[in-house]
Amino acid sequence: MGRLAASQMPLADAAAIIFGAHGRVAILLLSLITVVSSLNVGLLIMPRILFAMARDRMIPGWITSVNAGGTPAYALLLSTAAAVALVLSGSFLTLIAISAILFVAVYLSGFISLFVLRVREPDLHRPFKMWGYPWTNLGICLGAGAFLIAAVVADLKHALFTVITIALTYPLYLLVKARRRAQDASGTPIPLALDAEE
Repeated sequence: MGRLAASQMPLADAAAIIFGAHGRVAILLLSLITVVSSLNVGLLIMPRILFAMARDRMIPGWITSVNAGGTPAYALLLSTAAAVALVLSGSFLTLIAISAILFVAVYLSGFISLFVLRVREPDLHRPFKMWGYPWTNLGICLGAGAFLIAAVVADLKHALFTVITIALTYPLYLLVKARRRAQDASGTPIPLALDAEE
């Protein structure tokens, strides 16, 4: 246990102890595959969040620009630049700790929103159904909630930093939303970037 506690790759070292060198190699290969898939998910999700925010006029409209292939190009460049800046900040382990808490919190909010949507919009058209609903979603919520509580207890410093950062952005969100309402009320057109295909 002392060796694993000091290890930079405890899962790979545990596999090596149990299964030998081949176990370590298998875990490292599996880790590489999951890292690539995680990067792919990030490249798909983050630009589209920025695109949706720009479409809802929460950030500048030029971010809605889509290239001929259907990719939100400016949003992709912006999210890539932000990711590179964070990596170059030199606080990689801190970023991992913060993002772990944030990802679980975001996913949990998505699972909870499914319950809220079913209550508020019971007759909404649903092209597919969730297997085992509501029990499967409840199980996911309980599991994610337990993981989030454990992550907060294990790393209170980064959890507080994450909560404070989100809390500080909330007034900015309210300000942008109020500005958007004022522009809508005045009838001032707010130009959005056109798709490259148009």
